Amino acid sequence: MSVAFALFSESAQTANVAADPFDDPQLPASDPISDDNLLLVEVALDQLSLTDAMTAYDAPGGLLIPVGELARLLDVDITVQMGERRIVGTIGEARRPVLVDKDNAIVRVAGSTQLLLAGDMVVGANDIYVRSYLLEKFLPVKVRFDSAGLRLVLTALEPLPIQSRLDRLKRLRGLSPGGGGGADEVYRIRSTPKLFTLPSFDVSLDAGGQSETPHTPYRYDVRAGGDLLFSNFQGYLGSDEKGRPVNARALLERRDASGHALGPLGFTRVSAGDIYTPALPLGPRSQAGRGLSFSTAPLTQQSVFGRIDLRGELPLGYDVELYVNDVLRSGQSTPVQGRYEFRDVPLIRGINIIRIVAYGPRGERSEEVKVVNVGGGQLEKGQFVVDFGAAQQQRSLIEFNSRDSSVITSPGVGDLRLAMNILYGLSETVTLAGGLGSYSPTGLGQRRVATGGIRTSIRGIATQLDVARDDRNGTAYAVGLASEYKGVSGVLRHSEYRGAFVDETTPRGGDGRALERSSEVDLDWQLRPAKLVVPMSVRASRDEYANGDLSWNGLFRASSAIGGVYLSSGLDFERYDPVLGPTSNRMSGSLSASSFALFKWQLRSSLDYQILPRSRVRAASVTADRNLSDSTALRFGLGHSFIGDKETTVQASAIRRLGFADLALDAEYSVPKNDWRIGLQLAFSLVRSPLGGSYTFQRPGAAAGGNMALQAFLDENGNGRFDKTEEPLPGVAMAGAAGEEIQTDEKGRALVTGLGYGSVAQVRTNLDNVALDNVAGPPPVIEFTPRAGTVAVVSYPIQAKGEVMVSIFVRRGEKKVGLSAVMLRVIGDNGDEREALTEYDGSVLFDSLRPGGYRLELVEQQAQRLKMRLEAPVRFTIGASGGAAPDVQGVVVFQ
Repeated sequence: MSVAFALFSESAQTANVAADPFDDPQLPASDPISDDNLLLVEVALDQLSLTDAMTAYDAPGGLLIPVGELARLLDVDITVQMGERRIVGTIGEARRPVLVDKDNAIVRVAGSTQLLLAGDMVVGANDIYVRSYLLEKFLPVKVRFDSAGLRLVLTALEPLPIQSRLDRLKRLRGLSPGGGGGADEVYRIRSTPKLFTLPSFDVSLDAGGQSETPHTPYRYDVRAGGDLLFSNFQGYLGSDEKGRPVNARALLERRDASGHALGPLGFTRVSAGDIYTPALPLGPRSQAGRGLSFSTAPLTQQSVFGRIDLRGELPLGYDVELYVNDVLRSGQSTPVQGRYEFRDVPLIRGINIIRIVAYGPRGERSEEVKVVNVGGGQLEKGQFVVDFGAAQQQRSLIEFNSRDSSVITSPGVGDLRLAMNILYGLSETVTLAGGLGSYSPTGLGQRRVATGGIRTSIRGIATQLDVARDDRNGTAYAVGLASEYKGVSGVLRHSEYRGAFVDETTPRGGDGRALERSSEVDLDWQLRPAKLVVPMSVRASRDEYANGDLSWNGLFRASSAIGGVYLSSGLDFERYDPVLGPTSNRMSGSLSASSFALFKWQLRSSLDYQILPRSRVRAASVTADRNLSDSTALRFGLGHSFIGDKETTVQASAIRRLGFADLALDAEYSVPKNDWRIGLQLAFSLVRSPLGGSYTFQRPGAAAGGNMALQAFLDENGNGRFDKTEEPLPGVAMAGAAGEEIQTDEKGRALVTGLGYGSVAQVRTNLDNVALDNVAGPPPVIEFTPRAGTVAVVSYPIQAKGEVMVSIFVRRGEKKVGLSAVMLRVIGDNGDEREALTEYDGSVLFDSLRPGGYRLELVEQQAQRLKMRLEAPVRFTIGASGGAAPDVQGVVVFQ
């Protein structure tokens, strides 16, 4: 295809039209993933042909390769997140973490960070495309492109999952998408909260027998989600081992990234029920309770220059691990009120990559990735942000007489906790901060506090200054500095307190004791021995209490992939020097390892040991999960405690993933107590599709995230609505949350569940199995904003499609000469609009056109610049049954 606007003529009088239209600075730059440079290439891996029709783009600077499509072909754990414009996942048996982030311009693999160069990553409408050498940075392959044969040859540098799963290749080939990545490839659905919808439920039932009391335990966890009062309702109910309800939660929430959560007031989030109050820079920390909160801060904004709290749902039997910048920081295996919580997570200046990895009792593994760009906390000039919360702390909206013994309470349970932060961007470099709060840190009455501060940068060092005063004449002053020097990121905080001021935001001040002063330094860097990359973190703090007691705390964390194993190690030190009593020193450590051996066994092991006051190993454990098929899995576990009763525990599980539920049979036995337990766990969701009638059983996850019901039909009249006279269309395929293929039934209906609770959910469709020729549907990627437990209804009209060959000429005497690189637009009476560029002979094919009448136009911007117009109007019609319309011609006249 000619790139220049060339006029094929024997006359030199029209040489002025041979200029490249893209040279005009007022015109938009050429789209690197437009249909003009679309290629269908064959992909081969070590002599194995994966597909002969993968979409790629021959853009300036090199081939652009679709990461999502290639990841599906290779069966690697790599996911493209279109809304966040990033690539995330893990690679190899050691599950080396991968992150490619366009907005923050970084490429991070196994702890090693490099800059993402401009043009190396292009975000399309339904995939993310990268250059070949960038692909080699995060995938263990060598890439070679044979342009003559249109063949992409991959050479594996280590075993890839697809090489041991050839049976799955056939299914993946069937799901391989075709077509380009034009700007019209996303079908956006608006889904707003309703007055009331029937809720969805996630149910987990656990029953069995055991040697301990109660001998026949049974318990349940139930989560519910839906719309109520034009808000999203989220509920939880959990029981003890006797089946008695012990805790519950209920929340009404509205979220809107554009600031319309409560009309035009600028709120991005409004919540009522069981909420979390925000933390102030000094004084009250974030706390759960029943109350109300709202915020105008962006939904993706995290606490800058300091610590954040990470919370989420934790079903029965799950455990989670927290990684910050690829370093294992913490873990939790026992849910508290059905949730996990990581408090006071420190961050460094710059890019922070937070990964929360969840392991389920039935071999599930999921990973949530957050990227937090921490700076000095400055807002844009004139920007105003308010964050407010008021709650009766640690009291649930619904309470039972029998409280959950696993809940750890703090002083002041039931007291009012109020916090409000206000930020204002005074200039591009200075942001003012203020806050008001009321809290009960000791349980001996309320304290009211006011704070003020400034966020700025001094010689490139992010600086935060805060002051606070309470109504008991207590005062506090804090300064924070953050910078990076020679690859070491450092954060220094120091606080001074007077008048028995209680600062809960300092991790050691959360027990209600008044501090005199507190200092902390956080350092993060990468060690690079040989070819390894070892991210490392050090935290050290010194606290002086008002009564004279001294406390020193420190921790060390390091993680790295060695061979096929991802290793994490940690040390924790604590020294307490009271005014009255002896000094105590404690030091403990942990070592964990994980591997995905031969891409079949998911192995995890841990070792817990103590160094001070005396050296000893405290506990060790190992678990192994193996998927025998897509529906059957096994789990084995072995653990031993080297202290106390020195118990050894053996665990075995058999898991069956049914179409409507997950079923697991567990057995445990421990010596020397000879304790045993046999249990049966059933987990499922109940969802009512708005397109159906009654509730149906689905795999777990429908209540915790959004869902989608699709109605596909043959839209004969083109109005986009499913009319009584129109036929439903079976065979429209979608990829479910767990990777399975879901197709519309004979009524044209399909239900996709468990799409998460993020800012955007996307579902990919294809028409490969539709038993009709010459049909086209909406764009193949459906996008909507998910709400927990709700079902977004998507009307998916499919029409016959047609095509037409258009030729554009210019008259030269008695001859008509084809004109290349003419920008054309066809506009349908039904509102459809397409653009294309003529080939070297003046021809262009418009395809996938819906039935109806169309008119042909020149793109106005090019036509005005080159002073050309069509000699006469050009119209054509696509028949009701689609297919090819007669060729049409247009003649261009230059003025």
